[in-house]
Amino acid sequence: MKVLLTTIVDNVNYGTYLQAYATVKLLKDRKCDVDILNYIRYHLTPEHMLSKVKNKGVKSYLHGLINIVLDAYMKRNLKKFLLQKNKVTPNFSDWTSFKKTLPPYDLYMVGSDQVWNTEHNHGVDGVFFFEGISGKKVAYASSVGIESFQKEDYSKIQTLLSDFSKISVRESFGVEALKNLGIDNVTQVLDPTLMLSKEDWRKIGKKTFRKTEPFLLVYSVEVNKDNETIAIARKIAKDRGLKLYLISPYVKFNSKLKVDKLFSLADTDTFLALFQEADYAVVSSFHGTAFAINFGCQFVTVAPERFSTRVQSILKLLDIENRYIHNINDIPPFDIDYSKVNNLLEHHRAVSETVFDSLIQN
Repeated sequence: MKVLLTTIVDNVNYGTYLQAYATVKLLKDRKCDVDILNYIRYHLTPEHMLSKVKNKGVKSYLHGLINIVLDAYMKRNLKKFLLQKNKVTPNFSDWTSFKKTLPPYDLYMVGSDQVWNTEHNHGVDGVFFFEGISGKKVAYASSVGIESFQKEDYSKIQTLLSDFSKISVRESFGVEALKNLGIDNVTQVLDPTLMLSKEDWRKIGKKTFRKTEPFLLVYSVEVNKDNETIAIARKIAKDRGLKLYLISPYVKFNSKLKVDKLFSLADTDTFLALFQEADYAVVSSFHGTAFAINFGCQFVTVAPERFSTRVQSILKLLDIENRYIHNINDIPPFDIDYSKVNNLLEHHRAVSETVFDSLIQN
C-alpha cells in the first residue's frame, strides 16, 4: 500500500520529528510504502519571517536575519533524524499548486502533533486535511490541542472531515471538540511515540550517553517559563542529590541558566540518549512527558502557558494527573508506581494498535 502522510515537519522541536518518525515506522512495519509531505507552513517560511522585520530598521533587520539563519540550522539539525531513513516530497508552502503535482496514493493519512490546532496553525490549514484530494483519508492521533474550535471554523472543518473514513485523535479533549461539530465516529488513541516501546527507541537512537553521575534532566518548550521551570528542577535536584542537566534545540547560555551541564543546539539523538539515562525529569512539553513515561523516568510536568489539554489528557489516561504541577509548591512528595502505569500503557497501546490496523485495511 502506498501512503502519503501529512503531519507537522517544520518546527524546532524534538517531538515534531520523533512523532513523524514513529508514525512512518508503524506504517512500514505493516509493509506500507510511505512518503511524507514536506510542508513548510507559510508563517514559518524565511520570506515571511524576514518580512516582519523588513521595515523596522537596520538593527532589527540584522537581528531577524540572524534568527532566520539559526532557525534554518536548527530545523535541519533536528530534521536529519527523520530524513535518514524516510522519504519526503520536495518542500513546499503553496498547497494549491503543489497538490496538482502529486501522484495518486492508496491512502492519505493525517498524522499526530497539533495538525488541527487552529490557533497554532493560524487558521484551518487545508494541508492537514488533504483539502482538494480525492481518495481514502484517515487520521491517526491527530491533535486538536485546544478545547474547542472557533464557531466561524465549524462549517469548514465539518466539510473537510466529512471526506475521512476513520478519525482518531490524541486527546480526550479532541474527541469532545469534534463531537461539538457533530462528528461522533472519533476514537482516542496514543501518540505514535508511545506506540513504540522503550526498547524500540533504544534501537532507533544513534547515540549513547556515558552516565557518570545521577542527574535530573530539564526540557521545556515554554521559553517564557524557563526561570520557573529551572527553579522547580533545582529544588528537586537538591532534595534528591542529583546534578542538573538541561537540553534544548535552541541557543542557550549557561551564564543565565546555571545548570551543571547544558546541551544547547542538541540533536534528536541526544534527546533520546539523555531521557534514557535521566533519574528524574522536569518537563514542560507533551513529548517530554511522553518520553519520560515511556522510559520509566520519575518526572513532573510544569503547566504550559497554553495548549495544556495535550499533557493533561495523557496523564489522565495513565492515572498520574498528580505529576502535572503549576508551581514549586505542587511538587508531589512520592514517586510514580510504574508497575501500574506500564499496565495501563500496554492496555492503551493494544487498543491503539487495533485502531491503527483498521486505518490501513482495504
